[in-house]
Amino acid sequence: MKQASITLEMWWIVEDYKPPFFDMVPIDPSFEEMKKVVCVDQQTPTIPNRLYSDPTLSALAKIMKECWYQSPSARLTALRIKKTLKKHSDSFDKPKQHF
Repeated sequence: MKQASITLEMWWIVEDYKPPFFDMVPIDPSFEEMKKVVCVDQQTPTIPNRLYSDPTLSALAKIMKECWYQSPSARLTALRIKKTLKKHSDSFDKPKQHF
């Protein structure tokens, strides 16, 4: 469940702070409305296509998608998320060499 929580936070940030499921529930949804969308209908937030045009945002989109699989055993582990984010973070720290 922690993986889903962190990826909802990622989604919230890349979507300019729109709440998850903003396009599926009212502005101030009740517990029952959210339960229906998430548990009964098994929906996940929509990942915007624009994320796939940027390498960094595309990596975040991939992490989000892989953490939202219906089967818990298919989801990324917290360690895998950490290592993937670290790998992308390290790539920002390396200076680009121009020849």
